[in-house]
Amino acid sequence: MRAVALSFCLRMLVLLLAVVATGSAGHAGDLPSRQPLPDSMPRPAEVHLVVRILDVLEVEETSGEARLSVEIVQRWRNPTLVFDAVAAGRDRLDFAGGEASARLATMWNPVMVIENQAGEPKVEMEALSIRSNGEVNLTRRLEGAFRFAKDLSAFPFDRQHLRLSFVSQYYPADDVVFVLDHQDRLLSTIPQDINASDWSVKSLGFSTEQFYGWSARPFARLTAELDLDRKWPRYFLRIFVPFMAVLSVSLFILWSPGGLIGDKTGVTYSALLALAALSFTFEASFPGSMSVTSPIAFMISLGYFYLILALLLDLLIESESLPGRRAYPFLAKDLRIAIRSVLPILFALICIGVILRSLA
Repeated sequence: MRAVALSFCLRMLVLLLAVVATGSAGHAGDLPSRQPLPDSMPRPAEVHLVVRILDVLEVEETSGEARLSVEIVQRWRNPTLVFDAVAAGRDRLDFAGGEASARLATMWNPVMVIENQAGEPKVEMEALSIRSNGEVNLTRRLEGAFRFAKDLSAFPFDRQHLRLSFVSQYYPADDVVFVLDHQDRLLSTIPQDINASDWSVKSLGFSTEQFYGWSARPFARLTAELDLDRKWPRYFLRIFVPFMAVLSVSLFILWSPGGLIGDKTGVTYSALLALAALSFTFEASFPGSMSVTSPIAFMISLGYFYLILALLLDLLIESESLPGRRAYPFLAKDLRIAIRSVLPILFALICIGVILRSLA
């Protein structure tokens, strides 16, 4: 029995090791091949990048993720790929799809990846062109999700910065650097209209930097930054109309004659609860939008103070202990006339100033 049990355990162990080895081999096979940098190529090799944003399909600002359709063109020169155009009968060799991947695996390439890409691309196409002078053009078109650092401090007048960070997976800055000349910038384009209906594309900018990788060697990074502006008029009905409806209670408090709307204190407390519910609704729909620096958060916070101040002033004017009431019979009436106009206008001007500052 012991011999049978030992034999069974050994077989299971061998089977487990085989499964692990097969999985490791499959995973290693999925990694891009690393070809040595040809000796005839200058160091560092300059890889030009052209980034075309074809479409912004979706922007999830609450989770900091956007889905884009992008076309990336890499261009470099490899002297080992020079060929005789006359003998070949053409000046350029073109490969697409599987042929491009197979040809790319046999030659040196920078193995460029996008650092902030989230998961595998939904759609990916590849094309490769090699000219007789050794110039290589590698075009990738992909549709996928990309992470970005969200900033809702100016919600709903915010601008989001979608960054695509391009790095070489294997080669440090001593071997490969990404460059962008005037022609590359002209060829890098953005769409006029996008599928993300609540956003509009403003500009596309580029920056380069160095960072240290796992081997403590400097690597080159090129970042393309796409600026998106939120179409805030679309949020007018969802945000500002309910906000103004709640704050309109102050007009009834200041303008209505005594006894018309009943207990003004109860009405004010109801408005304060409605304002709090509105704040929670905004935060639930757009997490982070009620931060202390966002315009709508400031306006709601100011609204609490405004409603309470309107109630206190109304109670003070109606009170018999108002200073000067007996000496000046028309004091209460004149104060109410002034406060009716000054207080709402002052609150409205502050809110408009906050909005204009966010739009600037």
